[in-house]
Amino acid sequence: MAKKRHLTQLKKGVVSWNQWRKNSNSVPDLSHADLQGLKLREIDFAGVNLQGANLREADLSYSDLSYADLTEADLTKADLAHSVCILANFSHANLHEANFILADLSEANFFEADLSRASLQSSQLFMANLASAQLDQAHLSEANLFMSILAKADLSGASLSYSNLSRSDLTGAILIATEALATDFTESIFTEACLQDWNINSETKLEKVECDYVYLRVEWYEEDEEIKGNFFERRPSNPSQKFAPGEFTKLFHKVLNTVDLIFRNGIDWQALVVSLEKLRIEAEGVELTIQAIENKDDGAFVVRVRVPPEANKAEVEKFFRQKYEQLLKAKEDRLNIQGEQLDFFRQQIKIERQNNTNLLGVIQVMAENQTPKYDMRGSNFGNFADAVQSGGKQQNVQHIYASESRQSIAEAAQEIQALLKQLEATNPHATEDQQMAYVNSAIPPTFKQRVVTALKEGGEAAIDEFLLENKYLKIGKAVVKGWLQANS
Repeated sequence: MAKKRHLTQLKKGVVSWNQWRKNSNSVPDLSHADLQGLKLREIDFAGVNLQGANLREADLSYSDLSYADLTEADLTKADLAHSVCILANFSHANLHEANFILADLSEANFFEADLSRASLQSSQLFMANLASAQLDQAHLSEANLFMSILAKADLSGASLSYSNLSRSDLTGAILIATEALATDFTESIFTEACLQDWNINSETKLEKVECDYVYLRVEWYEEDEEIKGNFFERRPSNPSQKFAPGEFTKLFHKVLNTVDLIFRNGIDWQALVVSLEKLRIEAEGVELTIQAIENKDDGAFVVRVRVPPEANKAEVEKFFRQKYEQLLKAKEDRLNIQGEQLDFFRQQIKIERQNNTNLLGVIQVMAENQTPKYDMRGSNFGNFADAVQSGGKQQNVQHIYASESRQSIAEAAQEIQALLKQLEATNPHATEDQQMAYVNSAIPPTFKQRVVTALKEGGEAAIDEFLLENKYLKIGKAVVKGWLQANS
């Protein structure tokens, strides 16, 4: 506990305290003292025992805390801007939202400290120990973390842009949605780190990085009132393999400026394309590119989209997800049916989306050009290597553009036929009413209107020549006839 005479001396004010420190050889003991909210600017706390002290919202700016022991101290929202904390011990301290801007924290110990949302911009953290520290959403831009220890630190949502992390140890660190634009990671260690949706750019330095393997996804769970995480999607995916020298750098240079759109319940291609188009319009016409399509081992389906270097990837994903979910809900609302029939069509839609994630389903989409549901006409096709696993098979890259051309009767027939095939595969005993309802629920009203316009010019019989399989002719004609009657 704090010594009374030391507390009494502190109450005399900062000037008196600092003068006393100059003439005293004793080491002040302020352990567990209640110093909440005190104005202690420029105070000499060098070497002081502040274990467990309450310094919440205290002003310690421009102070000297070198060699001070602040183990388990509470410095929530404390101001330590411009302070000198060389070799200070902040182990297990609560530093939530503390301000360390331009502070000198060289070789300080932050083991298992809570620095969430802390401001550490332009601070000196040379050789600092931040192992297992909570740094989620911390501001570390332009900080010097040369040779710092960040093993198992949580840097989720943190900003590391323009910082120096060269030769730092990030073993097992969590970098979920971490911003690391133009960050220097030269010769750093990344083995076992989780790099889910981290944001790097062409200026991020990854030369000579040491890394045996990394993970691309984490799932959180609660155990004994403690939040823990399991890492998934190891790269290299084979547990017995490790990255060859330089392979980590090559891998992540390939995925610069990309956003991974993850679908865990199948995929609706029409909603995907429309959502990306809305995103393109929102971004004032910036071109978006589907760089990779991957079916994960756990059933998730990933579409990797290349975005501009200056894009905020978290906001891009948020905007897309919002639009995609809105489109899925709107499609379900258009069913306009109740009870068992609604449950039936929900199940059909679920099965259809899941089928769209297997390789055969993707090929079928490309081959049949199912428009507008999978409208990718006018796209540029090229090749790209699997962006996640070296040696991956070549796949297609597609530039997403809005289809402005009028939908033809032939395309309508192909769409109807493809939908009926899908329904037949999942429910071969569907009634004619169910077949018609299924087709109508999957095709947007705007597309129907364009087809109706074309049918009025060519006549109802024009649909016949495009329905290649006669067994779908009756339902196909009934569907388009219903569209015409609805618009008469």
